[in-house]
Amino acid sequence: MSEVGASEASQDSRWRRGLAPATFRRLAIASAALTAAIIATGAAVRLTGSGLGCPDWPSCYQHRLTAQLSYHPLIEFSNRMVTIVLVIVVGATLVGALARRPRRSDLTWLAGGLVAGVLGQAVLGGIVVYTKLNPYLVMAHFLFSILVLVDAVVLVHRSSRVYDTGSGTLLVPRPVLLLGRGLVVLVAIVLAAGTATTGAGPHAGGSSGQLVAKRLPVALRDMAELHSSVALLLVGVVLSLVVALHAIDVPERVRRTARVFFCVLVAQAAIGYTQYFTHLPALLVELHVIGAVSIAIGTTRFFLGFTHHPLEATPVRSSTPDETQVPEGATERGAADPVTA
Repeated sequence: MSEVGASEASQDSRWRRGLAPATFRRLAIASAALTAAIIATGAAVRLTGSGLGCPDWPSCYQHRLTAQLSYHPLIEFSNRMVTIVLVIVVGATLVGALARRPRRSDLTWLAGGLVAGVLGQAVLGGIVVYTKLNPYLVMAHFLFSILVLVDAVVLVHRSSRVYDTGSGTLLVPRPVLLLGRGLVVLVAIVLAAGTATTGAGPHAGGSSGQLVAKRLPVALRDMAELHSSVALLLVGVVLSLVVALHAIDVPERVRRTARVFFCVLVAQAAIGYTQYFTHLPALLVELHVIGAVSIAIGTTRFFLGFTHHPLEATPVRSSTPDETQVPEGATERGAADPVTA
């Protein structure tokens, strides 16, 4: 066989092998990290009063794509650039899911949902700009971003584990599982109440000289009290779960995840009370938003950790392109992860 023919055969062999699961997992992790980052940078845009720094969309101005060298336009435009990078990465993740070998429909659907979510988030962001930061749409934009983040976290979790029929093992008693489902609903309520509290607060996203955005027609004190009450209920429920998990026979990693999650909630509550009694300084509000992102990630990982799925076996390529062998110590369906759920 000629050198050209051998090279073409080698490339065809690589294509048939597809994308390695480890490479796809890196793409999934990058997508999740950028999704979290876009939420944090979006909050920074609002808290610096740069929400209308670029008054048009998708261009910054009606007849100009980029921002002028000015504080607010540059901050808003930089956030849009992060969005473009995110779109590219999640697009690559979807292509990776289709090229992955073995291909899995659950990963393809999750990656597709991630692409649809990011594109929808970008369009909704444009609508927010054109409605001059309508507070209800700003709330929807943030909460929708959290849903996209949850999708990304689930994608990372599943990307190296076996999720076929009968592969899962419940690690906690069913009453704890049901309580965990209720916890997810309660976290959603807390995040929604917190978003509404911000919508009633002073950080509208605009700045001096711009059109001042409307706020929610409710007293900030009333929304803050409602939010804090539900948040304290959440802390109490998680504390009860931590105590229950340490009193029953469950793997240590489940208990450890519960402890970490509880500490994140306590830190978030401390930041929340501090920012309220110090009259909502922008830096503390930004930290509180980052805390909300951490809670969304922590809740998802905590709940997913209630069920164990073995690691997916990684094929080892032999010298013959069409032959593979399973690593020593791994079963046909995968090896159990000793650390994470």
